[in-house]
Amino acid sequence: MLTHEFDVVVVGGSLAGCTTATLLARKGLKVALIENRVQASDYKHLCTHFIQASAVPVMRRLGIDRLIEEAGAVRNSFEIHTPYGWVGDHLGSDQDGRPLHGYNIRRSKLDPIMRSMASATQGVTMMSGWSIQGLVEQEGRIAGVKLTSEDRQVTLRSPLLVAADGRNSPLATLAGIKTKSAPNRRFAIFAPMRHVDLRRGNTSQMWLTGSETAYIFPNDDDVAVVAWISPRENLDACRGRALEALIERIRSLPDAQQLQNAEPIDQVLTVKDYPNLWRPPVVRGMALVGDAAMSIDYMWGIGCGWAFQSAALLSDNIGAAIAKQRDWVGDAALRHYQRQHAKMFAGHRFLINDFSNRLSLNAIEKLMFSAATKDARMARHLSRFVARIDGPMKFLAPAALLQAVWTNLLRANASPHGTRSHTPPL
Repeated sequence: MLTHEFDVVVVGGSLAGCTTATLLARKGLKVALIENRVQASDYKHLCTHFIQASAVPVMRRLGIDRLIEEAGAVRNSFEIHTPYGWVGDHLGSDQDGRPLHGYNIRRSKLDPIMRSMASATQGVTMMSGWSIQGLVEQEGRIAGVKLTSEDRQVTLRSPLLVAADGRNSPLATLAGIKTKSAPNRRFAIFAPMRHVDLRRGNTSQMWLTGSETAYIFPNDDDVAVVAWISPRENLDACRGRALEALIERIRSLPDAQQLQNAEPIDQVLTVKDYPNLWRPPVVRGMALVGDAAMSIDYMWGIGCGWAFQSAALLSDNIGAAIAKQRDWVGDAALRHYQRQHAKMFAGHRFLINDFSNRLSLNAIEKLMFSAATKDARMARHLSRFVARIDGPMKFLAPAALLQAVWTNLLRANASPHGTRSHTPPL
């Protein structure tokens, strides 16, 4: 069996893996990027195709924002219909005065662009069509992987192995990592459609009742992702008629598209059970990024953005160690990544896990949603949290809760439009 040496081996050629490989190679490291799929056009099907605004700074660092805009990506804004009315998009601008936004782009375009970018990066060796056969261990640390492809076998050794191999992470299984989980009481139906009667231009729309959620996300090539997320008790009524059930529910929502001429352009996906999963982001010298570290409720559209962000977080910690001329593969850099990963994501995960396991809004959610329909400042506060720009500590700060109470006391009723713009965005 042949053995090759790399500075870093990244397993998984999707968003997190390609981001990790690209950023580390730009720091001068020799990186192997392993992907078991053979076709460059392969892509992930189960996805909201929605990238949160919190991930855009990483995308700009990569230069991927320009590439996906050339491919038709939509700069997203969003409006949420709550039991109290509409919450408009009020994200505001970044420190350079640029309007804050995320992106909507189908993975059928995004994934090949990401792999093309990574494979073209100097220092990245792309290896497609290889499967993981086993781990290489040395003195209690994970020091590489054994790969197989048809009748070929090879061993890749490296000081750092990165698991970017998705929700079910074969590397995590081989390493004996215990996966933690929390229940998700909802199922979902997803359908990409053309000829959707968009009423708000390219603005993404979301209906949130507490027990149910639905959304319409305008995407590239005049395609919109239409979804309905509902308690699993309603699943039996949808068996064999998923598309019809989806359209019926969307039509029944307040101020919603009627989908009279809408046509599915791909398979309609029914997701029956999707528990929240998460793992330690560092185990025996192996780092986990993206869904391998945490794969939780798709309802909030956070998976793509967190893949970019966790990969950049790992790269930044490795880069900082290199800049300080330390042993960058030592535990110090990885421990720092682990702490920062928890700081960035753990609070969001806690709240999402809690919401996934109940079918109604709690008192704080009712307070904040109600205030956000009545006051643009509160709408901005909520929007920045939903976009994962601000974390739970800031969102639930005592001053913010008091402001919400004060807003609800002063303004008993929201306007018919809530805090959304009266004029549909262009």
